[in-house]
Amino acid sequence: MNVKNKKCIFRLSYRSLRAAKKRNIIAVIAIVLTTILFTSLFTIALSLNDSYQTYSFRQMGGYSHGTFKDVTDEQADKLITHSKIKAYGKRTCIGSIKSDYFGQISGEVSYMDENCSKWSYATPTTGRNPENSDEIAMDTTALKLLGTKAKLGTKIKLTYTVRDNKSKTFEKTDYFKLTGYYDYNSLMPVHYINVSKKYTENIIKEAKNNGLDDFRTDLNVMLKSSHNIEKQMEQIDKDFGYDWQTRDEKNSVRIGVNWGYTSEKVAENTDPVTLVGIVAFLILVIFTGYLIIYNIFQISVTNDIHFYGLIKTIGVTPHQLRRIIYIHALLLCAIGIPIGLFIGYFSGVTLFPAIISQTTLGTESTSISISPLIFVISILFSLLTVLMSCLRPGFIASKISPVEAVKYTDNSNTKKKKKHTRGAKVYQMAFTNLGRNKLSTFLVVISLSLSVVLLNTLFFFVNGIDMNRFVSRSVCSDFIVSTKSYFRYEIDGEHCISDKDIRRITANTDNRLTGCGYFLPSTDVVGWVDKKTYINMCKGTFSQKELQQNLNSIRKKRDKVASDPLIEGIDIKLLNKVKVISGSISPLKDKKQHNIAISVMTDDYGNPQNMGIYPKVGDKFTMSYIDDAYFIDNRTGKKVTDDTPEKYMEYYIAKEHEVTYTVCALVNVPYSMGFRYGSVTGYNVVMSTDSLKNDSRQKISPLFYMLDSKNKKAEIRTENYLKNITSAPSSSLSFESKAKVRQGFDSFKNMFILLGGLLCAVIGIIGILNFVNAVLTGIMSRKHEFAMLKSIGMTNRQLRRMLIYESLFYSVSSSVVSLITSVIFAVLTKRLFENIFWFFNGHFVILPVLLVAPVFIILSCIIPMLMYGNTEKQSVVDTLRDFV
Repeated sequence: MNVKNKKCIFRLSYRSLRAAKKRNIIAVIAIVLTTILFTSLFTIALSLNDSYQTYSFRQMGGYSHGTFKDVTDEQADKLITHSKIKAYGKRTCIGSIKSDYFGQISGEVSYMDENCSKWSYATPTTGRNPENSDEIAMDTTALKLLGTKAKLGTKIKLTYTVRDNKSKTFEKTDYFKLTGYYDYNSLMPVHYINVSKKYTENIIKEAKNNGLDDFRTDLNVMLKSSHNIEKQMEQIDKDFGYDWQTRDEKNSVRIGVNWGYTSEKVAENTDPVTLVGIVAFLILVIFTGYLIIYNIFQISVTNDIHFYGLIKTIGVTPHQLRRIIYIHALLLCAIGIPIGLFIGYFSGVTLFPAIISQTTLGTESTSISISPLIFVISILFSLLTVLMSCLRPGFIASKISPVEAVKYTDNSNTKKKKKHTRGAKVYQMAFTNLGRNKLSTFLVVISLSLSVVLLNTLFFFVNGIDMNRFVSRSVCSDFIVSTKSYFRYEIDGEHCISDKDIRRITANTDNRLTGCGYFLPSTDVVGWVDKKTYINMCKGTFSQKELQQNLNSIRKKRDKVASDPLIEGIDIKLLNKVKVISGSISPLKDKKQHNIAISVMTDDYGNPQNMGIYPKVGDKFTMSYIDDAYFIDNRTGKKVTDDTPEKYMEYYIAKEHEVTYTVCALVNVPYSMGFRYGSVTGYNVVMSTDSLKNDSRQKISPLFYMLDSKNKKAEIRTENYLKNITSAPSSSLSFESKAKVRQGFDSFKNMFILLGGLLCAVIGIIGILNFVNAVLTGIMSRKHEFAMLKSIGMTNRQLRRMLIYESLFYSVSSSVVSLITSVIFAVLTKRLFENIFWFFNGHFVILPVLLVAPVFIILSCIIPMLMYGNTEKQSVVDTLRDFV
């Protein structure tokens, strides 16, 4: 028979819950702490994700999902009708400014519609976008560089280079009225200088009258989903018959994907180790909450077992008993979870700026997440933790019979006691009491130990981070100065540190060592390698089909094929900073011989990789320096013109000369004194500066200027001087220094201390709360027992001693378990940390365990005395009467 008794069960649950107010307070605090842990964790995690995306978006110049590049009006009109596209924005670029006063961050003159300017962080915060042909909007830094104040209505003279799709140009000067401006973010790749659609149309018309071709219009799009952006855009192209792999064809519509979206990165590169780490961390957090909440509900069931037995006699079923316990849990969650959500989110928001300031993202990209997922996931995880904690207590309550409930004492120790006449000892009684519920005792010890083990592991990790190893790998000299382009991996002949800059820096600094690395800014070089070596070079980069296409199209000479080496000339006095793997670099100093060293790839620990693709010491390596080359029309054999279609263009070498070198060494060039990238289809070649200049017969340009200061005072002066000359917005220079790397290292270390310390603190509070709960509920559940003991002569002092002994057992046991577990963890995690962090050099520590142990002992003495003091007020007779 199905009886409608849900209201009755709920009322019974509610009233039985109200009868245990003290226990409920502890349970609510536990749920609040668990929810705080989840909410603050997810707030920080999602805010970091949002900030990382913002950082990437600003570096990429906007946050649209992707771009259909160089589209015609007809193509754009078709594309925007596709069902996958949610919103779109157009941008037409008509020119640029790369004059000296703009430094290395150029200005781009273009028209953007409302969506495009919004997605490109170019919407004026003061004023509006241009509408009339004489109106303009830009960022405040660009205004400063143009010598104009940020004031609406200001007249601006703008001189820029008009440029079409074929790179045909002419200079243009016009006068505008400022209608809007906004603050510039230093992460942005360009200064957006926005003009009106009317002005853009007039310039295009004027340009075509002067013989220029079409101008580039890009279609930026927001898709309905940010998952697999590249595949979605390729599918859109396919659906309209467009080809994203060609250009200058009638059906060519190239695509660009915004790689700032982390969902796109996850889709492209899911790291199993990271996923396992995230899952393990979540399990740890859930287990932490489970420890205390389980213990609370276990003790709750033990205390109320007689009540459950009684209501079973009036017809309450095991299923209904479990429902009562789950209703208890859900009612407590209804109180604890909202409080935890509020405090947790506020804590996450408060802590996040301090956390992000310790990362490479910096505060400029700070973005506090307000995603509903924070609260939804936190609620789900908190509920999951609470409901998991109710499983076993609910099972116990539902299975016990009314007769067993009357006799139930939560004593799992059923061994027969030996009789003796020596009398009971207080410490023996304490030890015996702990054995009543071994699982509860075990969980209290584990929850206390967990925070100590985590603290010790955190201390072990932070103490093992080797600053010297970190700094020496990150930068190989006190200072490296170059252009901003160099540090952005945009190396070209137009943007190099000048000899004038080098002389100025040298004159104003006090150094013991200086020197430069050089490259060929305008010379193509071919390195001749055998086919097998070329194939091995390309493994993992190209598909089999792409590799075969390369082999069919590249130059060949007898049994050799053309590779693309990266050649760096290094001043002889800097060669000592190069790590020699085999051979000797001394022959590089011989100007009469043609010697080179080959830079090999290494892992994070400096171990050489893929040594099979490199020549051996003593081998010969021939390179061809291109003296004169140009594109011809393969239909006529003549030089190409502006009208020649790309498919008929062919690279023609009119003059070249060869030099055959001897490989004298295989080396590892420090990352900070090279190109900072490698050639996919060629070797990284190192030679002396004189050899590069003489053998190439071409002009060479400096990559960087490197300085080592004479002493610490000189280093500080140089740091301040370089900050001063590179801080101006118009400066084209930037620099790296050991001081900057140390600062970054400290920020990295502090981030772990902050996050790890907070985690340890929360888990420690939960552990202590669990300990308090165990002591308190132990006293409450044994009030009748204590009254019986006092009735036969046991004093309050002896009872307090017994409780202190019980607490000391928790403390000592937790300290011993923490020590043993910390040793095991140190052994297990040392190799793990060394594999993940190349700069880690672990040393075993037990200081946190030794520091925490006295704290536990003090708490073990104070907490029982405070808790027991509240029960002394009731007389023995009254206490015994309550249980009759």
